[in-house]
Amino acid sequence: MSDREHRVEDSCWLPDGRIVYSQEESLRSSDANGNLWQIGIDTHTAPTGKPKRITQWAGSYLGGLSVSGDGKRLILQKTTLQAQVYLGELASGGTRMNPPRRLTNDEAFDLPSAWTPDSKAVLFRSNRTGTRGIFKQGISEDTAEPVVTRPQEVYQPRLSPDGAWILYVEYPRTRANPAPPDRLMRIPVSGGVPQLVLETRDWLNFACARTPASLCMIVEASRDKTRFVITAFDPLKGRGKVLRTLDADPTVDYPNALSPDGATFAISRSGEAEIHIRLLSLFGGADREITVKGWPNIAGLDLSADGRGLYCGSASPQGCTLLYVDLEGTARVLWQYKGRGNAIWAVPSPDGRYLAIPGIGSNSNVWMVEGF
Repeated sequence: MSDREHRVEDSCWLPDGRIVYSQEESLRSSDANGNLWQIGIDTHTAPTGKPKRITQWAGSYLGGLSVSGDGKRLILQKTTLQAQVYLGELASGGTRMNPPRRLTNDEAFDLPSAWTPDSKAVLFRSNRTGTRGIFKQGISEDTAEPVVTRPQEVYQPRLSPDGAWILYVEYPRTRANPAPPDRLMRIPVSGGVPQLVLETRDWLNFACARTPASLCMIVEASRDKTRFVITAFDPLKGRGKVLRTLDADPTVDYPNALSPDGATFAISRSGEAEIHIRLLSLFGGADREITVKGWPNIAGLDLSADGRGLYCGSASPQGCTLLYVDLEGTARVLWQYKGRGNAIWAVPSPDGRYLAIPGIGSNSNVWMVEGF
């Protein structure tokens, strides 16, 4: 639920009294549009004018700012990220994984979130056409085909319980027009015209169970962002009843997932020294909590295809680790990668044979800026 837009990443104070800072300007966390800004400061540390943009860069993180003694040259580290979809074949009942192979192969940001019902293709969102859209790629194919490409940004493709519909969120807001709510949409798996399911603000996640279950749910934040509201919805009829409300901290993220049978909602809190996952009943059963000992800072959460375990990420400054966690909290390492990034998760195929995983790589260079 944390908001990365307009977040200051780094700063330095120039000899002439100006402050130069790098600011994250993305509407969504994966867009990575960082730029340099400057503002004058008087002797009372009060601004002397409005902030002024220095650079017009896209797709980068900026950090490590330092300035020369005469204030005429600025040094910084410019980092670009690239995410691709990897495919891992599971073994030992989903508790182990063979080394994953790269499925997508482009210069875009590709993030998986669902499978087709037959487990033969991965659905993922990608910015390969400039605007973020939804694509599908078979596990034995070399290229992807578009599913939803719209003028608006679209996110998080999911399947309806019966596999007949692809559900996704359409994000119409811009900085010039921040008022419109997001729209949860549906489109037939076979293709067709997108249709509105419901409108939403401050949504955290949505998910659907698998047939024979029929539940779909959406998680939304209250206006003051101190509570989550979990609400059932029908892909054809829209909103249903509220299932649960939960207290929340607006300063942290909450990875969460729905069990395949639709009975359990799993949620965890990012930034903890040890991962704790709450398993909450949506229909009056007992809640429980499991602790993943020795692993900090959860970075993603999904239930296994059989509902008997969970896949979650553990992030550190050195890289990310993908874990399989049983319902007693015992963790097994499935995959690790080094480098910047705090996003890792695994989407199990319906047949339980594969995981679709985002693999994030980075490229960093040192830049010098003059004449600012």
